[in-house]
Amino acid sequence: MCQGQNPVDAVFCQNPACHKALGEFAFVTEEFAAKSSWLERVADRVTRFTGQPHFVTVHGVWFGIWVALNTGTLAIFGTFDAYPYSLLGIMLAIEAILITSFLLISQNRQTAYTDKRAELDYEVNVRSYRKLKELQETLAALTQRLAVLEEKQPR
Repeated sequence: MCQGQNPVDAVFCQNPACHKALGEFAFVTEEFAAKSSWLERVADRVTRFTGQPHFVTVHGVWFGIWVALNTGTLAIFGTFDAYPYSLLGIMLAIEAILITSFLLISQNRQTAYTDKRAELDYEVNVRSYRKLKELQETLAALTQRLAVLEEKQPR
């Protein structure tokens, strides 16, 4: 993607379409995607879906159909889960356990991602600080040399 546009000591790609860090700075999103297991990818997908309004809509429709089937409103066949809907309660408890587990897996991945980004930010800040310190010292040395040269020059 970068097609060799970057100097060897570059920290970030100069290609505006790239937005990647270079050298020992890995692109965090790609790094995490490459190292993720199938279960983590499933957990991320489930988490994304459960965080959408569609999830509530699907459950509302599902509960409505369940109640309609088990109260006899829709007389397609006999009731299979009489009121207080014990089977529905068990299914929802199992679903809650699974969704909570997926959310925790996804949250742990997001925390690791955030920690890695913070580590990279820190590294860039330290490198920038050192470079600025070096530039300050160079500027101070140049200023001092110029002052000495000005004193030696006749007026």
